[in-house]
Amino acid sequence: MSNPNSTRAVFAALAGNALITVMKFIAAFFTKSASMMAEAIHSSADCLNQIFLLIGVERGKRGNDEMHPFGYGREEFFWAFIVAILLFFGGSLFSIYEGVTKLFHPQSIEHVWWAIGVLGISTLIEGKSFMIAYNEIKKTSSGNLFAAIKKSIDINLIVIILEDAAALSGLSVAFVCTLLSLWFPIFDAIGSIGVGIILAYVSYSLMNELRKLIIGESMPREDRSKIKEIINSFEIVNHVNRIKTMTMGKNNYLLLLSINVGDFIRGYNIEDSVEQMKLDIQAEFPQVNEIYIEISEQ
Repeated sequence: MSNPNSTRAVFAALAGNALITVMKFIAAFFTKSASMMAEAIHSSADCLNQIFLLIGVERGKRGNDEMHPFGYGREEFFWAFIVAILLFFGGSLFSIYEGVTKLFHPQSIEHVWWAIGVLGISTLIEGKSFMIAYNEIKKTSSGNLFAAIKKSIDINLIVIILEDAAALSGLSVAFVCTLLSLWFPIFDAIGSIGVGIILAYVSYSLMNELRKLIIGESMPREDRSKIKEIINSFEIVNHVNRIKTMTMGKNNYLLLLSINVGDFIRGYNIEDSVEQMKLDIQAEFPQVNEIYIEISEQ
């Protein structure tokens, strides 16, 4: 099931990027700046990215059926992977190409204060979008930002945070290089290449995180240890043989348990205990929606 706060962050990013894209294209037209054009293309790609994320949210809401007994939650990972590819080919490669072209044919920027003004406004809008996503991800994941991103399986928030971080970094590079291009026109091309390199790094980081989620990443070790403590708190349990978990989509984990119980335990006691185990686990970890427990007598 989709987190409404996550969807809110996506809509906020889409609205902000749509406004920024228009401003950047206008500034790029008047200034003839390669850095500004690279930023405009980057923001255009970000708008399309947020649309893909919203498609993933809607398609991931579908319930279980015969061919997909665990639902469609992991489809969000697929659409986010498309976002990562678009960020690389639609943003990074174009920015580097534009920069390399201008590197061999540098030209002075016209109406440079248009560019400075747009970059300043864009920084404020991107910063607001970043803080919305940051505050949402901190609600569900503890630790610093990098630890929160690593622990979270809310791919929408991860994408928005990484995109906005790339945008803020790119805006900083574009701002510095635009100022320097007043005296050294070559810095306009260098700024475009710098933006492309930043986007390439963020795209790689996002692809790597999605790769782990798509193939079925487990819950963090400390969470699995806590589940083991919950199971061992039941008197009927002699030993926990295996604990296996796998993400099935945003805020949705599959849990497989194998435990040994004493051979003197009556069947109805086992059934009652197993049901209580499930309730206790889901009370501590509401994101665990599917629990299967295998019982062996010892």
